[in-house]
Amino acid sequence: MGTSVVSTDLIQQLCLVSITGILCMIGLMIQTFMVVVSVIDRLKGRPLTPADLLITSIATSRIIFQFLSLLFLLWITFNQTFSTTFLIVVGILDISSTNCNIWLSALLSVFYSLKISNFYNVFFLYLKKIISQRLLRVIVVSVLLSIGCSSVEVMMEYVDLRKNSTIHNVQRRTFKVLLFLVWNFIPFLFYVISLFPLLGSLCRHMYRMRREDNVTGHLDTYIKTIKFTVTSFCCFALFVTTNVFGSYFLDSCELLLVFNCFPLLHSIYIIYMTARLRSHVFTTLRGGTKCLLGRKVESRSGNQT
Repeated sequence: MGTSVVSTDLIQQLCLVSITGILCMIGLMIQTFMVVVSVIDRLKGRPLTPADLLITSIATSRIIFQFLSLLFLLWITFNQTFSTTFLIVVGILDISSTNCNIWLSALLSVFYSLKISNFYNVFFLYLKKIISQRLLRVIVVSVLLSIGCSSVEVMMEYVDLRKNSTIHNVQRRTFKVLLFLVWNFIPFLFYVISLFPLLGSLCRHMYRMRREDNVTGHLDTYIKTIKFTVTSFCCFALFVTTNVFGSYFLDSCELLLVFNCFPLLHSIYIIYMTARLRSHVFTTLRGGTKCLLGRKVESRSGNQT
C-alpha cells in the first residue's frame, strides 16, 4: 500500500516536472522569437516603434526569467548544491527578472492606455508626451530600480542567514516584506489605473459607432482590443498574486508551473495582436512547411531511384 502511494506520488511529480520543463522551453522559444524579430527588423533598417521597443524589453526580461526557471527546475529535480556567491547572483537575476516582468508589463498597459484613450486633460496629454518621447529612459529606470530592489532583498536574506540577532532579524524581515509588497503593489495599481480609462474610452467609442451605419468591421477591432486588455490584466493579476502569495500554497515545482503560465500566455497574445510579429510567425511557418515538404519530396525521389 505504501509502495503504491509512493510510486503514485513519484509519477505525479515526474509529470509535473515534465510539464513545467516543456512550458519553460516553449516560453524560451517564444520570447527568443520576439527578440530575434526585433533584431532582424533593426538590422534591415526598419525603425522600431516605442511599442516594439517595450515589447522587446519585456521579452528579454522573460528570457532571463524562464531560463532561470528551467535552471531551478533542474536544481530541484537533481538536488544540486552550489556556492553562496552563485546563489546570490542567481537570486538577484531571478528576482530582478520577475520585477522587470511586472513593471514592464504595467508600463505596457500604461503606454497603450495613453496611446488609445482620447482624453484632453492637460495632465493626461503631458503624461502621454513624456511616455512617448522618453520611453527608453523609463524602461532603463524600471530595470535599474528592479535590479537595485532585488539586490537589497537578496543581501538582506543573506545577512539574516549569517547573523543570529533576533531583534535585527525581525526588523530586517519586516523591512524586506514591506519593500516586497510595495514593489508589487505599485505596478499593480498603475495597471489598474490605466485599465479603466482604456476600457472606458473603447466602450465610449463603440457606443458612438453603434449609432452610425456600416461600422461592423471597426467594432470587431474594438472588441478584439477589449478582449486583449482584459486577458492581459487577468494574466498580470495571476502573476502578481502568485509572486506575493504563491509560496504559501504551492510547492517549488507547482510555483514554477504557475509562474511560467503568465509570460507564455501573455507573449502568445502579444504576438497575435501585433501585426509585425504575427506576419513573421506566418512567414516562419510557411518557410518551415516548404522545407519539410521539400525534404519529403527529396526522400521519396531518393527511395524511387
